[in-house]
Amino acid sequence: MSVLAVSHIAIGVRDLDRALTFYRDVLGLRVDADYQQALTPEQGGELHRGRAIDRRQAWLRWDTGHAVSAITLDELHDPQPAEKIAELYDLGIHHVSLWVDDIDAIIDRARAGGHPVIMPHVSRTEPYGEPPGGHLRSVFLQDPDGNYVQCDQRV
Repeated sequence: MSVLAVSHIAIGVRDLDRALTFYRDVLGLRVDADYQQALTPEQGGELHRGRAIDRRQAWLRWDTGHAVSAITLDELHDPQPAEKIAELYDLGIHHVSLWVDDIDAIIDRARAGGHPVIMPHVSRTEPYGEPPGGHLRSVFLQDPDGNYVQCDQRV
């Protein structure tokens, strides 16, 4: 038994419409669902620690050829979300990294949309646990809420 692919990565955002301009328009992810959900304390049970949840959620997907993966964006209406965005290398999940096929186009769209483009660079493949001798291009971007998304392209 082994991991086959990423099912989804869930990211909390303040304004889902604003976040879509980054995840859909800059990264090019496909919106497959966008809905409101109200969960009672009983429906959330131990996962929500007995809280009622009112949220809007969108599913953005991409097909790797082997599996379909997704990023879900959650706009929490009630209770109000805590203001805790992790800095790089903090405890917990501090960034998401995606393989891309046209890093230049993503950088251009990010800049055109006013999204921060941080540290475009070239790295050797060895630190990624890949065979020696290869290179990849990387860039860090920030979504409208300050969440870090790294994009990598093999060159």
